[in-house]
Amino acid sequence: MYNLSKLLVAVDSSPYSTNAIKFALDFGKKFNCIVDALHVIDTMQLEGPFIYDLSGVLGFEPFINFSAELKKTLEEKGRSILQAFSEMAQNENVKFNSFIEVGIIPITIVETSYEYDMVFIGKKGINASFERGILGSNIESTIRKIKKPIFVADKDFYEIKNIVVGYDAREPAKEALELANALAGNLKAKIHIVNVRKTETENLEDSDLNIIYLTKQKSVADTLIEYTKNLQNPLLILGAYNKNRLLEMIIGSTTEAIFRKECNLPLIIVR
Repeated sequence: MYNLSKLLVAVDSSPYSTNAIKFALDFGKKFNCIVDALHVIDTMQLEGPFIYDLSGVLGFEPFINFSAELKKTLEEKGRSILQAFSEMAQNENVKFNSFIEVGIIPITIVETSYEYDMVFIGKKGINASFERGILGSNIESTIRKIKKPIFVADKDFYEIKNIVVGYDAREPAKEALELANALAGNLKAKIHIVNVRKTETENLEDSDLNIIYLTKQKSVADTLIEYTKNLQNPLLILGAYNKNRLLEMIIGSTTEAIFRKECNLPLIIVR
């Protein structure tokens, strides 16, 4: 049973993060819950090898206090990001807190997430323009490690009107459907339970559900995305990584395939 009372949004200075904040505050307002913002100063940026590499690129010798000065600069930037979040939360009349942590970004987000009901994050970070079509390692690592439902915000923000659940009758899909049912009322959204099948005669045994059957075209991921994008203001909810981890590394799962595509859809991944 899902009950939203505390939400966490991981923030940086990217436009994707701004949309993650907007979605988190929209949920906070509609579910009357607290939204906390976390900004993580990456330990990797404060360590010796990074500083020596940076000094080499910029053409100067590293000096003794450079790490301390860099930390101070990053803290000031973090406070500025959280101040912007605070103003957005106040404008939406949403209860909130904000804090800065220093650590390894994925590990810090995951460890902080334990006391929250859902985590919001931007699909790409501040280096999105340099990622060349792949996701940032911090975001991907966070999604792989986290146990709580994670909302991945894309390029656009809107109030959700339709929720699509990718359903295959396995446990992660059932968890996704349970979450959809918990969200739909407060969001005033319609639920679409969708199964992508290989042939037109292939049906699931779960007869209690009103399942929409789609016949696979290019791939399961493409078929599901096409259906979802034809709806007004959609949200896609998927169960996480059903396959063996080694197999995923070789061929990828449907969830991972959708996660990696440039489809501009907000996505919740559920374990």
